Order: sequence, then C-alpha cells, then structure tokens
Amino acid sequence: MGNDANIEQKYIKNVDNLVPRPDLAFDVLSMAHNTNCNFNELAGKIEQDPNLTANMLRLANSAYYGHMRAITSVKDIIVRLGLEAVKLLAITSASVGLMKSPQEAYNLEPGSLWYHSHASAVLSSVIAKFAKISDMGSVYTASLLHDIGKVLLNRPLQLAISNLKTKPAKKFSNLVELEFTLLQTDHAKVGKALLDKWGLPDHISDPVGNHHSPEIDESGDVESKIVYLSNFLVESVGIRSMSPENYTFNVQEFIDQNQALPNVPNFQTNMETIMSEFFTQFNETTNIF
Repeated sequence: MGNDANIEQKYIKNVDNLVPRPDLAFDVLSMAHNTNCNFNELAGKIEQDPNLTANMLRLANSAYYGHMRAITSVKDIIVRLGLEAVKLLAITSASVGLMKSPQEAYNLEPGSLWYHSHASAVLSSVIAKFAKISDMGSVYTASLLHDIGKVLLNRPLQLAISNLKTKPAKKFSNLVELEFTLLQTDHAKVGKALLDKWGLPDHISDPVGNHHSPEIDESGDVESKIVYLSNFLVESVGIRSMSPENYTFNVQEFIDQNQALPNVPNFQTNMETIMSEFFTQFNETTNIF
C-alpha cells in the first residue's frame, strides 16, 4: 500500500458521505452469496431502495435478458433469473448513480466513467466465459468497480493540482504517475482499499488493485488479467467519446500493436467472436440507465 501503509485509508475514511450510498447493494451481494439465502428476505432488502429496485427491473426487462413475459417484481427477478443474475443486477444498478457524476480531475464528463466501467464489465464477462472462469459474476463486479477509486480521489486530486505553485519539471507518462506524485497513492490502490472496507472478497478487490499492473502476466491470477485486459481493450475502442454505432475494432491491427498482453485462456484465438458478442451485449444495455 504505497509508501505509507495508511495513505489509502485517508482517502476512504469519508466514504459514508458518498451520494448515493451503495451500502444496500453490497448487503444484497452478501445475502446473495450466502448458500442459505432466503428469497423473501433478499427481495425485501432490495425493495428498501426504490431507485435500486427500478434500475434492476429496467435491466431485467432489457433485450440482454430476452424475456418474452415482463418481469414485474423483485421476486420475479430472483425466481426467473437466479441469484447470479441478482448479484449482477444489484451491483450494476447501484453503481450508476456513483459513476454517472463528472470526475473533473480526470477530465471525465457526466456519464463517461459509467460508460467505461459498464463496458469493461460487459467485456470482462464475455472474456471470462471463453476462458471458462466458473465465477464470472466476480470478474464482472471487479471490472465494473475497477475505477471506483477515481470517485474518491477526484476532489483531492483537483485540490492538489490547483495548489501546485509551479509547473512540474517533468511530464507525467500516465495518470497513475500523476496521482502517485501528488497524492502518494493511485485510484487502483484506493479502489481496492474501499472494496476491502466494504467486505468484498479478495478475488474481487485484488483485480481492482491490479488493473494498472501489466506485470500481472508473470504470476497474477486470471481474474486480474481479465480485468486489466478488458480495461485496456475498452480504452482502445474509445468508449466514452463515441456513440455505440460508431465503435469499430480491427482484431489484427490490435494484435500487431499490442504484443505484450496478459495471457488469458482462449482470448487471442477467439478475439473476433469475443468483441462481436461484447458489442452486441453492450449496445443492448447501454441506454437503459
């Protein structure tokens, strides 16, 4: 954790002031992970938050889930789509409010962080399917939340930049270097610390902390490699700055320009199909919220 073991704690100590607060969604995730989960209790917990309920119903009735008969209640979602779908619906629906706000220090307009995060999550789930990962939901969640640290560092980074007395002597090669120079940490580390505080398991928080670490290919877990790869690919496609119908992706050109990608099972041989599935799924869900 950075040069100071407590530096990330400094930036997450006021997390309870986040609006909207995502506590309830994480309670839902915890309940859904419990093998003795009671469906009625789970539905009751979700229904405590009208916005969360409405968002989950909108997503459950989208073309992505493809149901002919309308899903009209939270119990319907649980019974007809299952607990795994409930986890994804809950964390996706709860993240919208947090991530649709502008992040001025990162030059992100309203909605930009959400589109990038949602696209990364959708792509990571497709990559995980081809890699035959058993817990695709955790990979999806880690990808969806990989930039959550930016929400917490936005204001401190703005202040640090405005307080600079003189122009830095060197140009920063990337965003993480800028963050670390001014704040002694970065959004990946802060994001991991936040998810640890919220009690999410290591196989979700570790990929968040590693998503700017290309060296993970040597010894990293496959979940971290997928989250890193999906973030990198979505940045390459340019999601945030274009409308969905304008997205393009040339597989061979991408391979030629990026020889040092993490080694994820079945990715390169299926890249054309993976990207096609991703574009279809992303376009089916991107305008719901």
